[in-house]
Amino acid sequence: MRIGLLFCGQGAQKVGMGKDFFECYPLVKDLYLEAEKELNFPLTQLSFYGPEKELTQTLYCQPALFVYGYAVYKILCKEIEGIDILVLAGLSLGELTAYAAGGSFDFLTGLKLVKRRAQLIQESSEKNPGKMVALIGSSRKQTESIAFKSGCELANYNSPDQQVLSGSHDSISKAIQIAREENIKKIIPLDVSGAFHSSFMTGASKAFYDFLKEIELKMPSVPVISNLNASTAHNVDEIRYTLSKQICSAVLWEESLHFMLDWGIELFIEISPRKIFGNFLKKINPHSRCLSISNVEALSELKYELKR
Repeated sequence: MRIGLLFCGQGAQKVGMGKDFFECYPLVKDLYLEAEKELNFPLTQLSFYGPEKELTQTLYCQPALFVYGYAVYKILCKEIEGIDILVLAGLSLGELTAYAAGGSFDFLTGLKLVKRRAQLIQESSEKNPGKMVALIGSSRKQTESIAFKSGCELANYNSPDQQVLSGSHDSISKAIQIAREENIKKIIPLDVSGAFHSSFMTGASKAFYDFLKEIELKMPSVPVISNLNASTAHNVDEIRYTLSKQICSAVLWEESLHFMLDWGIELFIEISPRKIFGNFLKKINPHSRCLSISNVEALSELKYELKR
């Protein structure tokens, strides 16, 4: 079976994520405790018990999701020996998790990258305050029109009928007003600290590129699809460029899923505390299959499914 693996980004977090893996697998416990030393904040406390408001903050949320995603990936490979994953992808922050899973850098290097990325994004958010809103039930053309009229920017192309806008507080308010007037099915303001994946993050993007230049990277053993161009990198310089540039550019997630489907992926496995990508995939291809690993029970169900 041709399998593709998907890693979540900021917004998928929830209190309690990873707790049962931590309790069941010594490997996961070791990774969390190792991460706490590097991060200098109570990762296990925040991830397992909250408070949610603090876990949602970029500085804590991004490292927490990276550790969760990497740890679950390691257990997936341990529990399902010989699982043949043909391609990796991750939404926003999840792209870093995908490269770590693919072996472009080790766990501690990944932590340093995620920690620095979160710091830079937080700094840009404070210098250039902004917001984000998701539009569901809107076509790409309609959302692009709303962005133009309101002065917002397209931040995410998630599926044929779901996109995300970034912009200033005023421009997002205007976009919401226009979306209501145009009877968009669902309008969801996002609980994030800034206007991610837009020109508001240009400073963070440039600084992260400079940081990446000091990091030794390897080509991944499994291809990783970039958010920036929905394609795979040809060399490590391209990895550095795409990982940094995606911070201030639209996430081409719909195109990334198309790429995987065109590659013949038959089963998508989502590593995320919340089920997110299955709905996107169904909108693109109703016959696609996506199984989510959010806890130990879900991993057991996946093992059973793959044996059938």
